[in-house]
Amino acid sequence: MMAKNQPELTLEDQVIYGALTTLAREVGHRLKRAAYSSLIRESDDYGAAIVSSNFELLAEAETTPLQMGPLAGYCRGTIQTLELDGEELDPDAVYLHNDPYRGASHSPDIGAIAPLYANGELFGYVGTAAHHVDIGAAVPGTCIIKAHDTFSEGIRLLAYPVERKGKTNKAAWRLIESNVRMPELVIGDLRAQVAACRWGQLGFERLVERYGIQKLKESTQRLVRIAELRMREAIRALPDGRYTSTGYLDGYEDTGEIDIPIKVTLKIKDDKIDVDLTGSAPQLDNAPINMPFYGTTDMAVLLTLRMLLLPETEHPNLPHNAGMFRPISIFAPEGTIVNPKFPAPTIGRFCGGQMVANLIVRAMQDVLPKHVCAGCSTTKAVTFSSIQDGESWIYMDVTEGAYGGMQGLDGLDAVDVLYANTKNNPIEDIEVHYPLRVERYELREDAAGDGQWRGGFGPLRDTRILVDGFISVEGDGFRHAPWGLKEGKDGATGGVMIFEKGDTEGKLLSSKIDNMYVKEGTIIRDLCPSGGGFGPPSKRSAQARQEDIDDGLVTKKE
Repeated sequence: MMAKNQPELTLEDQVIYGALTTLAREVGHRLKRAAYSSLIRESDDYGAAIVSSNFELLAEAETTPLQMGPLAGYCRGTIQTLELDGEELDPDAVYLHNDPYRGASHSPDIGAIAPLYANGELFGYVGTAAHHVDIGAAVPGTCIIKAHDTFSEGIRLLAYPVERKGKTNKAAWRLIESNVRMPELVIGDLRAQVAACRWGQLGFERLVERYGIQKLKESTQRLVRIAELRMREAIRALPDGRYTSTGYLDGYEDTGEIDIPIKVTLKIKDDKIDVDLTGSAPQLDNAPINMPFYGTTDMAVLLTLRMLLLPETEHPNLPHNAGMFRPISIFAPEGTIVNPKFPAPTIGRFCGGQMVANLIVRAMQDVLPKHVCAGCSTTKAVTFSSIQDGESWIYMDVTEGAYGGMQGLDGLDAVDVLYANTKNNPIEDIEVHYPLRVERYELREDAAGDGQWRGGFGPLRDTRILVDGFISVEGDGFRHAPWGLKEGKDGATGGVMIFEKGDTEGKLLSSKIDNMYVKEGTIIRDLCPSGGGFGPPSKRSAQARQEDIDDGLVTKKE
């Protein structure tokens, strides 16, 4: 029950929130329908959001949290860049921004930012963010697992205006086009982002005509405040205390930099949570698995706590905005893998971010036993590339993993996990657009962690390259399996195997592969980790075990 003197949502507030959310979804839908690459139109590796003038998230589309959540940081980084150069915000411009040291989650996730004005007054911004298949780094694609610094990771765009005073900046587009390997694809996706932002500006004008700028500002402030109060109530219901968890990234077997620790400590007191990442490894100066503090590390913490403390099933009508983040503070020592110093490379930050999210969940296992799950797998990216008839082609295959089991539920199979929400790419789309053939795609048998509620099964995928080419791999969880909780068993580690033509045994590769040459006919087998089990295996029901056997997921033990 809400305390006295706390603001309550009016019916009009709910209508306005619905209108803003619908606008954000429309912006995202326009981007998806106009995009060229499969990463956006099939895998949904994009986001759209409405952000306030003081850089707080107001409304978001329903796509990938790691693309939507950081958009407030993209807006802040864009304005910060303009201010440092003594430049004023152009009301009619659209800016591209991807600096991982000024809000971007990593450099391939390029944001498009457009201001929202009404009667000469800045209300906020509409933004889109999307992963781009190539940004002109040292090797094709964006699975860059070895880089000297952030300058090695591709083109850097800081508050870069591709439209000024409502007109296209042709020179700006030429610069991008001449620095990427697949210009038609990349420019097509970027133009789709810009067009989606323009649609957002038009939609906002209609909202101003309907409600007026003052009512929109007052209502959004109440909406943010309500979300903040709900989060504070959820935290206040938890026992005060310190809760810690440590995990390890694979690292680099070829250099001996392995088993890289990440540590999270949550201090819960009253209606606030302080998250401290002290104890995490120092940054790696020549390896891009460092995580930008703003855009990756902070989002891994904030989005996971939002999911745990305010789940949709219990708070179905709660506004999703920056208010949820206000009661949470995050500290990460500068110069560590979770808060690197410029210009350390960061393009391969994804697996580390998923580890942070996983550790937040595990640290809360005794605080929220009905909401946490056992260890989840990490998503893996494999890039295939080649040059045909003088032109590059690049395909990035994002293969999903699996959730750990949780109280009352087995883990989900073959899905993206935690702070990401991308989809797998349909086989038909892959084979139509690239010289690749998917010959096997199934769930891994006997791979999920056993428990009262078993972990999810990760997929297995065989892809044959039909021309001579190259592969790169950005993965993790080859050395450390997703953990079990409450006496549940660990899941299975992941892997990538290579089968040259005629080879039936195959060779296991490491989790980090840098642009390795492969011959025509080679098969790349992607083995995704499987989730950990939850609860003692002895308590799993006989019916559940039999169903797994009947489904071909578990081999019957004699």
